[in-house]
Amino acid sequence: MRARSLRLSRKVYRSCLLAALSAVLVCVGIFAGFAYNQVSRENTRNLQEEAAYIAHAVELSGTAYLRTLTPAAGSRVTWIAPDGRVLYDTQVPASSMENHADRWEVRQALEEGAGQSSRYSDTLAERTYNYAVRISDGSVVRFSATQASNWSLLRTAALPTLAALAAVAALTLLLASKTARDMVQPINRINLQAPQERETYEELRPLVQRIGLQNRQLREQMEHLSQEHEEQDRFRREFTANVSHELKTPLTSISGFAEIIRDGLVRSEDVPRFAGNIYKEARRLITLVGDIIKITQMDDKQLPIQREQLDLRALCADVIEHLQPAAGSAGVEICLEGNAPPVSGARQIADEMIYNLCDNAIKYNRPGGKVRVRVEPRQEGVVAVSVEDTGIGIPKEHQARVFERFYRVDKNRSREIGGTGLGLSIVKHGALYHGAALYLDSTPGVGTKITVVFPRTAPDLEH
Repeated sequence: MRARSLRLSRKVYRSCLLAALSAVLVCVGIFAGFAYNQVSRENTRNLQEEAAYIAHAVELSGTAYLRTLTPAAGSRVTWIAPDGRVLYDTQVPASSMENHADRWEVRQALEEGAGQSSRYSDTLAERTYNYAVRISDGSVVRFSATQASNWSLLRTAALPTLAALAAVAALTLLLASKTARDMVQPINRINLQAPQERETYEELRPLVQRIGLQNRQLREQMEHLSQEHEEQDRFRREFTANVSHELKTPLTSISGFAEIIRDGLVRSEDVPRFAGNIYKEARRLITLVGDIIKITQMDDKQLPIQREQLDLRALCADVIEHLQPAAGSAGVEICLEGNAPPVSGARQIADEMIYNLCDNAIKYNRPGGKVRVRVEPRQEGVVAVSVEDTGIGIPKEHQARVFERFYRVDKNRSREIGGTGLGLSIVKHGALYHGAALYLDSTPGVGTKITVVFPRTAPDLEH
């Protein structure tokens, strides 16, 4: 954060400095142009005045005045006859100079009385400004000054101004630095944990509000994750404790019966009964371990999944055929109704779901009771499988928890009929696997109806 603020401060500083220096440079340019024009006008005026003065002196004294004249550096005086011959020059002998009749300023002076021009002078080896004046005898007196004289005058006039501009530039540096600090400081003071605690720029308020919103969302997510983590830890602890308890019960029975037989404490005619008890508890143990493995695999998405088109009526028919002996032993009638188009799903998981629903409906029914399995299409492209019994029902206070692992409404009855407490939990996890909805409707003493609503197209079961 510190490095970022420094970079931002430098950027602001450079921007302010660039803007200020640009303004200074523009002012310098404007001043230079204005000063040069002023100096040029002043130089032209001086040139005219000097030429007029010298012309008047030549008109009075002629060559005698010119011989006493010592022009300033960068200037010269030339006296020219009406026919263009050079009569006198302060820089070179007149006899060595060519005719000046074709000089613009000379020709103009002869015609109009005065003339001016600017051009490169071979004699002075520099660009010159020329002003010529015709005197009474028809000759022309010309005064010339080099461009250097303009710049000399300009430098003299500009020095105070340039000094002032240098002071302005230095002040600009200081102001740019202060402006950068003042602009960045409120940004650096923003508390990212509580950004709205301090006042800041109006332009930054949307950013501050967005940071505050993101902080709240992050806190909510962290709280949600923490709650989920705690909930998972609780489920894990409960599951471990329940598994330990559920495994311990049949193992204790098996160990006890086997110990009695080993020690010869059982009459020979009672051995088959004890062996039957051992077999029963072993089968219960096998079923329990199998259910634990199934639900754990579904939790971890480790079941080998092969999606296919499932005929739910045919699947229900297979389950009912398998459970018919158990239903007959319990004195329960089980039947299948309806039909529906196929759905996309995992056969193994769907079979486990329907089996557990039907098995529970038989086990928790009453003698002479009925189990009705119905498959039917519904609106919005879904297929419902419902298993309805005429059994003991589930009290309302237990209905919200019957799909939890190892949860039993009547623990004694569940163990008597060989229940593991995982059947409905397997149904719930199977529904989650298929993206199916699960509904429970139960009335004590009347019966229970559990409905699974499958989507026609299942989600990606591998993820």
